[in-house]
Amino acid sequence: MLQNDRKNLELDKLQVEIRRFIAETRKFMAVESKLRQEAFWYPFAVGAGLVTAVVAAVGLWFKL
Repeated sequence: MLQNDRKNLELDKLQVEIRRFIAETRKFMAVESKLRQEAFWYPFAVGAGLVTAVVAAVGLWFKL
């Protein structure tokens, strides 16, 4: 009986660890998806910033 309890405890411990690894994997996949999306939109944000800076500079140039 004691041997069965030990085996069951060990199996329960392994199942908890597996669930933890699955949760961590899902978390990493979510972070990867977020980083992929940010990497996709980053050039557009930089381009928009550059266009804004050029328009502001040209606007100041014509006001002087």
